[in-house]
Amino acid sequence: MAAEDKFESVLSTRYCKNSPLVSILSETNKATLWRQLWIWLGEAEKELGLKQVTQEAIDEMKSQRDNFDWSFIRAEERKLKHDVMAHNHAFGKICPTAAGIIHLGATSCYVQDNADLIAYRDSIDHILKRFATVIDRLAQFSLNNKEVVTVGRTHYQTASLVTVGKRGVLWAQELLMAFQSLAEFRDKMRFRGIKGATGTQDSFLTLFSGDEEKVEALDELVTKKANFANRFLITGQTYSRQQDSQLVFSLSLLGAAAKKVCTDIRVLQAFGELLEPFEKDQIGSSAMPYKKNPMKSERCCALARKLINAPQEALTILADQGLERTLDDSAGRRMLIPDVLLTAEALLTTLQNIFEGLTVQTDNVKKIVEDEIAFLGLEKAMMMLTEEGVDRQQAHAVIRKTALEAKQLQATQKVDIRQTMADPFFDSVRDRIVGLVNNPINFTGRCVSQTENFIAKELKPTISKYLDQSAAKVQLDV
Repeated sequence: MAAEDKFESVLSTRYCKNSPLVSILSETNKATLWRQLWIWLGEAEKELGLKQVTQEAIDEMKSQRDNFDWSFIRAEERKLKHDVMAHNHAFGKICPTAAGIIHLGATSCYVQDNADLIAYRDSIDHILKRFATVIDRLAQFSLNNKEVVTVGRTHYQTASLVTVGKRGVLWAQELLMAFQSLAEFRDKMRFRGIKGATGTQDSFLTLFSGDEEKVEALDELVTKKANFANRFLITGQTYSRQQDSQLVFSLSLLGAAAKKVCTDIRVLQAFGELLEPFEKDQIGSSAMPYKKNPMKSERCCALARKLINAPQEALTILADQGLERTLDDSAGRRMLIPDVLLTAEALLTTLQNIFEGLTVQTDNVKKIVEDEIAFLGLEKAMMMLTEEGVDRQQAHAVIRKTALEAKQLQATQKVDIRQTMADPFFDSVRDRIVGLVNNPINFTGRCVSQTENFIAKELKPTISKYLDQSAAKVQLDV
């Protein structure tokens, strides 16, 4: 059956088809990890003196690790209704010497949970690199536009001037905080290890004739072989699903931060201030050929929504995990966590493309600033008047009246700052305000230095460990 004749995940076939995550989260990689975990378990048991496990058996497993008969595996699973035992039988079939010691002392969650954790860790490692590149691209956009003056907006209404670069690092800070949450999770995430059917390690205690030190060493050794720094000391049959919730929540922060950024870009594109990348042959609308819709930012908002809503399901899976284990977590986790990881990848890939091609509509930005600068000059006048001893409330009242009258005029004519400040009340500060208005950067406070300082002192040091300086630009297929 052709791919087009059946439903396939839009994440793996459309938005992430070129991502390494598609392989990391694949059935083949999962099955390979299960076999590798059986190899590590056998190696560790032999190293600790378990005579049932021979070097011949270990060598046989290693030689056959990547040899999969998927037809046999699927047939066994249909018969047994147990995926781990189906793979166990398939591995034992091609490893007759090792068949008797594969999975020795373990429960299904030894391979299921631990393999999931390895796949999640490897996925996070990739996502952190992509995330660092995205933040770096936004930092470069911010530096390039650190002195480009634009109208600040509070409540979506005109407010004090800022620079495009300062607004960019405001976005970057949101993304950086989400990045730090995910990086902290990655550093602290714990391996399940070998714990047995209900987490008591009783089966391993039996194998090692009651020697608790050897059982503890076995747990440590397998954890080390899997290259994890941390492990759960206590589990039921499964590791705590709270760790899954923490992963999902970290990625939901990415979703929320990205949605804030992309919503801003959409609004500013509607104002004619920014333009997300629009490719040579791209069509904005099937009905209105002249349109340049912010479809990439809109896609990011849609993907972000999925991430934002994911923690509720993760928390429910945690809450419903009964006693030492129930199986109502299994189906949900199989869908939820790969989807969340792939959604994060799709979101970051699209964001990178946006930041690499985001442009400032400088002529329009300048015009908007010129239209508003007279009112911002009045705000500056209030500060100067109070410095000269004028009562702040009196200054506010006069300026409020002056500004509202000027706003009425703005609908039909350009507001001139000298005309606006014609009242003798402004005599002592008028010339200074006019001088400032002629150079709008004077109204942006520390925007330039804030942009430079944030990038140099916080952003760059945080992402440097993960950043691939040679990362290629993103070209989106869709």
